[in-house]
Amino acid sequence: MKRTVKRLCAGALAAVLATGAISLTACGDKTETDAEGNVIVTMSLMNSTNENPGWLAMIDAANEVLKRDGEKVRIEAEIIKTDSWDQYYTKVTSNMLGKIGGTIGRIAESHIPAMVDKRQLADLTDVRDALVATGEYDETAFDGVAEKDGAYFGLPTGTQHMVMYYNKTIFDEYNAANPTAVIEYPSGDWNNASTFAEILDASKKITDYYTGKGNKKFGLSAGPFLAYAGMYAKNSGGVNIFDDNGECKIDTQPFYDVYDWFTQMLVVDKSMPNTSDTQTLDAAARFLGGNIAMLIDGVWQMHDVCKYTESYEIGIAAIPVSDKKYASYTTTFTDRFWAARNSRHPEEDKIALKALMSKEAITALGAKQIGGIPIRPDCRDNYFESIEGTKLAGYADVVKSGITNKANVPYTTYYNIVDQQINQKMALWINGTMSAKEFVDFMATTMRSGMEGKL
Repeated sequence: MKRTVKRLCAGALAAVLATGAISLTACGDKTETDAEGNVIVTMSLMNSTNENPGWLAMIDAANEVLKRDGEKVRIEAEIIKTDSWDQYYTKVTSNMLGKIGGTIGRIAESHIPAMVDKRQLADLTDVRDALVATGEYDETAFDGVAEKDGAYFGLPTGTQHMVMYYNKTIFDEYNAANPTAVIEYPSGDWNNASTFAEILDASKKITDYYTGKGNKKFGLSAGPFLAYAGMYAKNSGGVNIFDDNGECKIDTQPFYDVYDWFTQMLVVDKSMPNTSDTQTLDAAARFLGGNIAMLIDGVWQMHDVCKYTESYEIGIAAIPVSDKKYASYTTTFTDRFWAARNSRHPEEDKIALKALMSKEAITALGAKQIGGIPIRPDCRDNYFESIEGTKLAGYADVVKSGITNKANVPYTTYYNIVDQQINQKMALWINGTMSAKEFVDFMATTMRSGMEGKL
């Protein structure tokens, strides 16, 4: 069940209950303060029932840091009622225009280019430089879509990459019933990953076996979306959407090979769920329910897997490749903390963001397997230790090794529009009306139209 709240962090709320009084002003350009004279910095978050505890724990820890350091700033969470990044972005930008709601917040990496282009975000270069100068952060995590002309307009919340989750119990059941045609667990070695052919074979065998028993299970779920296409292409010897000269390379052989692979499972073998199959219950939920044997998804799913109490045993593997000669790359996202350019208290916003980037706050977030891989190396051990004793015990090194081979999504101001138009056409390919080659060519044409400003 989704939970929607607008609340103070737990620490601040406890103080309110203890004193029985709080004084806030929240109109127009007036600065909000509490009874102790602390400036209230409201932080926008997207509603996510499985992630809210992590972000709220981070805010609580950041507020303790602010109190310890004598800063007259406190952070209050504003959880926006949506689980769609597009709707959240619309709400956040509307609030900025009206000078209401959060003056800082978290947002998906994909929306940062548009926010920078529209001059909605405050320049956080001084905060970024101060953090990097300590030597305590992964400097590369600050680069990317939030940087423009040498200025930085967002701070990394953590990095999140794709992995392959697999249901070991399903593999074991299949192998026990087919001792002369066993299938191996997917490889956890990013330099010797399982091949597309091996995964396709396992997917078909598992699907056929359980279908024959009257218990339909899909072999694999893997999103054939633009955001992941570059990862699969690199794993096939290609490039991540664009070459070094910025030329679109979608209509090249590695992309055709990848979508032929998808076509075999989606259209021919029916061993991969399509959008209709996951309309009422998404792929991650189906995987945890034992309906899907392998799931390519992000480390953001680790929280749900770690607290999973069913009898199925779960493993983690590298993203498959077309040939063993290729290393396995993984699509990596770096969502951002932002500050509004028109904030009524810009300096307090920066103080709040520094507290959110503290070791204490990042540790509190990572302890709940939320927010991805911490950008402070000294917080990563705590993050990975938190999964020991869970369903994923023993797989920390596999997840950790995936950090190395990043395939960052080349987000731009037009990327989301391109992505939406491709997704709208995807059904024609999945139902067999459009061939894999025709779909890939459409992807390439649409991307070039976006680059030329014709969408």
